Amino acid sequence: MLGKLLKKDLNRNMRWLWILFVATIAVSIITRICKELGQNIVLFKVLGIIFDSVFYSLIVNVILQPFLRNFLNFTKSLYGDESYLTHTLPVTKNQIINAKFFTAVIEISLGFIVLVASLLIMFYTPTFFDSLALILSFVIVGQFSIGWVVSLFVVLVLVEFLMFIAIIFYSIVLAYRSKENRVLKTFLITTAFAFASISVLFIAMVIVLAANGVQLTSASLILTSSALMGVLWTGILVYLVVTVAFYVLTLKAFRKGVNVD
Repeated sequence: MLGKLLKKDLNRNMRWLWILFVATIAVSIITRICKELGQNIVLFKVLGIIFDSVFYSLIVNVILQPFLRNFLNFTKSLYGDESYLTHTLPVTKNQIINAKFFTAVIEISLGFIVLVASLLIMFYTPTFFDSLALILSFVIVGQFSIGWVVSLFVVLVLVEFLMFIAIIFYSIVLAYRSKENRVLKTFLITTAFAFASISVLFIAMVIVLAANGVQLTSASLILTSSALMGVLWTGILVYLVVTVAFYVLTLKAFRKGVNVD
């Protein structure tokens, strides 16, 4: 039954998200072609400028839309007009929450894959990673793999988004136990938990930097390659732990019952 719930949630969001994802990849290809041809032909240069603005608009939506749609889907299907149907299905509360979380993970991850692919299509050159490594060399001392750094950074941002959606899901369950000021309570609870989670990450990163001999009180921040990797891995692990923690909390809170309009 979990599979059917997951399929239902994915179909609801992906009907529109597929269009967004395909359009983003297509526009990135068209824009790159226009920019290449625009070096010699003015018409393509103008088209490149026009498609540039379209591309960046799509990029923002590729990240935000999966996030927002899962937030709205969670609220509507569990506490809105569709809630009576959802809560009368022959499924357990754990299966309902698992379907919501799996849907969010899949759709947000797909959004990040499209983001990375479209950015590479737009900007990749044979010297792309060498140029990026040169920029980072001004603040990083020692040998490091630019591929590893970029990959871990992308994973860090992805897990951060998953952490925030987990916090929001838990905040919704808590806020919707009452019938007054639900949206405001969701916002306040989410803000409090997000601040607490980021504070934990900050403390963990300070400890990692200090352990790697980084002078945190100096005028300029110079990282060793080991300190950089430590910071990235620490961020990923902290965000993963927080995400799992709020997933478990959401399961426990949801099992206690819901207050449906």
